[in-house]
Amino acid sequence: MILELDAGNSRIKWRLLADGSVHNEGSVPGPDALAEVLRSLTPPRCVRMSSVRGEDANSAISAAIRAIWGLPVTLAKVESTCAGVRNQYQDPTRLGIDRWLAMLAAYHRAPGGCVVVDSGTALTIDVVDGEGLHQGGYITPGLSLMRESLVANTRIRLAADPVIPSLAPGHGTDAAVNNGTLAMQVALIDRVLAAARLSLPGIRLYLTGGDAPLLARLVAATDAEVVPGLVMDGLALACPVPAGDSA
Repeated sequence: MILELDAGNSRIKWRLLADGSVHNEGSVPGPDALAEVLRSLTPPRCVRMSSVRGEDANSAISAAIRAIWGLPVTLAKVESTCAGVRNQYQDPTRLGIDRWLAMLAAYHRAPGGCVVVDSGTALTIDVVDGEGLHQGGYITPGLSLMRESLVANTRIRLAADPVIPSLAPGHGTDAAVNNGTLAMQVALIDRVLAAARLSLPGIRLYLTGGDAPLLARLVAATDAEVVPGLVMDGLALACPVPAGDSA
C-alpha cells in the first residue's frame, strides 16, 4: 500500500492506495489528528505528501509517520519540468505545489490541454496548453474567504446558516453576498476557459477542491469534470514509487 497526503491550508487529506485504487481515505484538521488516524491504518510501504503548510507542520507530520511506522516521507517539490508539463515561473519553486500537482494530473488526463480549477481556501485557475506548457494562472480568495473578508472589514453580518447560493441577484444581504461571490468565481472560470478555447478548441476543464461540485453545476462548460483527488493524483507523477515498492 501507498499512503498519500495532501496537507492543505485548512485540512490534511489522506488516502491509502492498494493496487492503484483507493482503499481508504479521509481528512483531518491537523498533524495531531492525522497521527491518531494513522495508528489505525494498515502500514503502507511508502508515504508521499503534498504540502502548502510550513516547515513546522511538515516536520510534525514526518515525525509522526516515522514514529508510527519507521518510514520516511517523500515531499513533492515543484520542478521546471515533470511528466510532460513545463513550468514558466522564473523561480519554479514559487509556484504552489498543489497547483503543480493538479496540473500534472490534469494534463495526464487531457494531453490536448487543460484548465485546472482548485477551489478551497483560495481559488486557483491554471492553463496548460497542448504542448504541456503552463500558460499562467490566477489566484483569488475562495468563497468562504471572500465572505469572511466582507464580515471582517465592513458592517455586513451574515447568518450562521447560509442561504443556498445561486447566480441570481440577491434579495437580501446574505443572498447578495453569497450569490455575488459565487458569480465572481463562475464568471472568471468561464472567461479563462473561453479565452483558452480560442486557440485550443479541445481543451478540457477540470475542477477539484471543496467548492468544485457547486462551481461545476454553474459554469458554462457542459463538459466540466470534477476530480476530487486531483492534487494527490499528481503525486504518482511527481513522486513515482521505485520498482519493488509499489502497492
